[in-house]
Amino acid sequence: MKILHLGGSGLFGLPTARRLAASESVAEICLAGRNQEALARAVAQIGDKARSVQLDARDADRVSSVAADFDLVVNTAGPEWEVLVPSLRGAIAAGVHYCDIGAFSGTVRDQLAMNGAAKEQDVVAILGIGFDPGLDNLLAAHASRNLDSVDEIQLRHRWLGPGFVSQSLDLYRKDGHVDTSLQGAFRVLNEPVSVYREREWTMVDALEAASEFVLPGSRSARAFPFGTSEAVTLPHYIAGVRSVSTVLIVEPPQLAELLARTALRMRAEGLTFLDAAKSFLRTVGEDPDRWLKTPEGVVPAPSWYTSASATGWKGGSRARLTYWPDGLPSSTVIPLTVAALRILRGEVSERGVLPPEGCFEPMSFFKEAATYAKEEDRAKPLLGESIEWID
Repeated sequence: MKILHLGGSGLFGLPTARRLAASESVAEICLAGRNQEALARAVAQIGDKARSVQLDARDADRVSSVAADFDLVVNTAGPEWEVLVPSLRGAIAAGVHYCDIGAFSGTVRDQLAMNGAAKEQDVVAILGIGFDPGLDNLLAAHASRNLDSVDEIQLRHRWLGPGFVSQSLDLYRKDGHVDTSLQGAFRVLNEPVSVYREREWTMVDALEAASEFVLPGSRSARAFPFGTSEAVTLPHYIAGVRSVSTVLIVEPPQLAELLARTALRMRAEGLTFLDAAKSFLRTVGEDPDRWLKTPEGVVPAPSWYTSASATGWKGGSRARLTYWPDGLPSSTVIPLTVAALRILRGEVSERGVLPPEGCFEPMSFFKEAATYAKEEDRAKPLLGESIEWID
């Protein structure tokens, strides 16, 4: 089987391409992007199965022409609001299966509108199969299945913490590159966020609706409503659910304050997402200890902290059931790899444009993802679990 990997030399693309090339299911992987030098370096790292092609993922016709010779398009290119819709359109036109790591609600709505076209072409296109969204969609589905009935789902992400910001700052200092995920965060904070309340989608202001969230260890952190795709897709697959929301947890407190302050400046001064992200990184870079240091005596939540809670009824009582990854790799690369290989092996029978919860059984997916876990994590349970009984 042959894979066309858009953005295959990038931050998520290269490690995903390495894992896919290691599979017996993959005979060839072609890395596609705009930077020929980066593609050449990536091909050299992957080895004999790899080759490259210069391609702009924003050009649907070009994607379609190149993709026609492949069995699957894997998309880790960015920024997603520029590349995911034309890339998917190109893959569908070529009649080629597809998967990506898209995160934001506006993009996924536009992609879901292509569902009919994908079915006509006998294509499966799996959206947002990363860590969050992606693995957390399946955590939510799993929590829901373990209650008798569900009326509310909440997902929590914590990727915009000191570790992520430090990594982004290093990249910015090295070559001026600004991580598209950070740009995406400012994009979401600048636009109304889609949440699902009382069986209707409504829009809220992320900054105005920010709140304090209690983390493990009974301490609080700043939480912003965040416009990722789960609130768009989960209501279609979780029977009876009335409300779905996602929050971005930011700590330490001073970093949350800087994020909000920069977002307000972006609105007031008309900054682009890129300009806002650069301003944020420059401020952090001037005094990283001030912005990134966790206060003394505070144990930070794990950098990967992601959880999904389902609230409803169990055994005649109100309950809130929460799951989080424990023995699972805290990586977007692994869910994407598992999804791509399942498509290639013919294990996805559904056709159309689908979120993870629309085509994967959660526990079997978790078990396959766990085969990529570090040795020290393999003795752990796949998931952490808590249940809270509500009066």
